[in-house]
Amino acid sequence: PALTSDQYAADVNEVKEIGSNSSATRTADQTQIAVFWTGNAPAYWNRAATAISDQRHLTLSENARLFALLNVGMADAQIACWDAKYAYVFWRPITAIRLASTDDNPNTIEDPSWTPLIVTPNFPEYPSGHASVSNAAATVLVAYFGNNAAFTLTSEVLPGVVRSYNSFTQAAEEAFDARIYGGIHFRAACRDAQLQGIQIGGFVMANVAQSAKGKRTGQINHQHPQGQISGDGENSGNDQ
Repeated sequence: PALTSDQYAADVNEVKEIGSNSSATRTADQTQIAVFWTGNAPAYWNRAATAISDQRHLTLSENARLFALLNVGMADAQIACWDAKYAYVFWRPITAIRLASTDDNPNTIEDPSWTPLIVTPNFPEYPSGHASVSNAAATVLVAYFGNNAAFTLTSEVLPGVVRSYNSFTQAAEEAFDARIYGGIHFRAACRDAQLQGIQIGGFVMANVAQSAKGKRTGQINHQHPQGQISGDGENSGNDQ
């Protein structure tokens, strides 16, 4: 949104309050979420996919397709996100709040000493990489498995902490919120990145790693001069 808009002021004031290092409104769980998601988001999503794959006993060929879709989706989301970051070159909350007197918006108030909960990354704010990647991943996984999927995640940045989810979209929404709780993103950056990720995930599912026409995932089907030799070494039984 424009710096002079009401929406921008609302976004600034939201992160100023809940994303501050000394926030009085952020809960302990929200603080944990912010720190937890400073870790490697693509790794988290691969762990989630592995957990559900194990639960549902996917075959080798099914896993090959699943992880190709998942990681192509996340890679494309990263590419699109970073392209946008350097197209818009938008400032981070720490700069926006400390220099609020320069934004020509009467509803934002400068705080030269404001500090976010987590360290501000050294690249532009808009859109959110975590929100884009996480929503691309969730879109792929929902399309593949459905959204009714219970799993847990651990993080290298918070050893011993286990977070539980009942769906892929729940985890993606948490990744979205984490960047606001951490004080490094405005809601608009997360919202637009969410849409970006969903669209990329949908495109990947429609266009990448499509199974051969008329064949099941993993099926080997060769024509031979003396007749047809066909077989499915993994007996996937899954039409894709």
